[in-house]
Amino acid sequence: MAVAEKTRFAAKRGDRELLGLCILVGLAFTAWNMASPLVPLLLLRLKATPSLLGAIVSVSAGGSLLAAVPAGVLAGKWGSARLMRISMALSAAACLFLAFFPSIPALFAGLAFMEIGKIAFIVGAQAHIGNLGPDRDLSLDYGWYGMAAALGQLIGPFTAGLLMDHAGYATTWFLITAISASVVLMLPGFISDVPVEAKSADAPADAPTGGPAKRKNLRHYLNDYAIIAIIASFAVLFADGARTTFFPVLMTEFGYSATAIGFFMSLRALVSMSVRGFMGRFIKAVGGRFPALIASIFLMAVGIGITPFCRGYLALSLNAALVGIGLGLALPLSMATVSEGVPPEDRALALGIRLTGNRLAQLANPVFFGLLAQNLGFGPAFIAGGVVLVLCALPILAWRRKLRNPAP
Repeated sequence: MAVAEKTRFAAKRGDRELLGLCILVGLAFTAWNMASPLVPLLLLRLKATPSLLGAIVSVSAGGSLLAAVPAGVLAGKWGSARLMRISMALSAAACLFLAFFPSIPALFAGLAFMEIGKIAFIVGAQAHIGNLGPDRDLSLDYGWYGMAAALGQLIGPFTAGLLMDHAGYATTWFLITAISASVVLMLPGFISDVPVEAKSADAPADAPTGGPAKRKNLRHYLNDYAIIAIIASFAVLFADGARTTFFPVLMTEFGYSATAIGFFMSLRALVSMSVRGFMGRFIKAVGGRFPALIASIFLMAVGIGITPFCRGYLALSLNAALVGIGLGLALPLSMATVSEGVPPEDRALALGIRLTGNRLAQLANPVFFGLLAQNLGFGPAFIAGGVVLVLCALPILAWRRKLRNPAP
């Protein structure tokens, strides 16, 4: 009876922690996604070329690329809450700097520090979710996390578009700073300083926390499906770079205002958030988590590839919905697959490795698609994004079939 009571208490505590974390994640992603239309449009105003735009986005991704794995280590040493406080404060300071110095050199530096803070916060949040307690449905927990992030992606771009049209760029940066600072102030009251379940329930108090495993080959503690999920996450974010970086510029060429551009970006986030509520049914319908991951990749490939052919409000809204469905399913599925592929004490580091792959994709894709856009135009860059995603998905699918049917 005492064991059952303890289990119920742990479950309730885990649910409270998840709710608090989702509120903080929603606010954080609102702030970061206000910068999504702001940065390309600000650079366009500063007369930056497509290749320079790609270079600036790549430099910002480079900072977070180097920070992801160390953030995973720090999450284990400090606890996820402390890491999240420090990283969000860094992100807020970078946005405040950009409010005062909106120039191309300042963007190179400020965005890099903002992205370092962002990646460290995300590592801490995902690690905290992975350690909320035993016997939890990680697909569901990461789905709720994804919904909170998508809510921020819904609110952020549209809010930024309205502010840019009516209050100016500096005011938008100041609001991003204020929201980021509010997360820092609220965080201690929402989640605990120590992960709810940092170790296995059966592990002794003085058991090692996975240090020896971390010094070994990645294959020692990442199973095949976790590796495939990391590759899938890389492919999704690499291809999505064409849309994330150049969509506002393409829409400007089509004659849309900043408010309309923010609306389309927010609509994608709304669909991405909504589809996560049906993720369990989708997984069941297609025969499992991994088939659902592959299906979401192909949906994204179609959505990104047809973007330049969508000109009117209805076509662009349907396109945003298609991309939102693919992205909304792919990212939480890859998080859950990676998290379940490692022991609890190694989850922060494993998720840091996954996010390193994500940032590597975001480092490479702006340069790749920026050069395509500058030499061939924005339309071919989007088509190439869809093609690249399909070409990445096919080997993943073949590898998965090989795992299911090993050679005798």
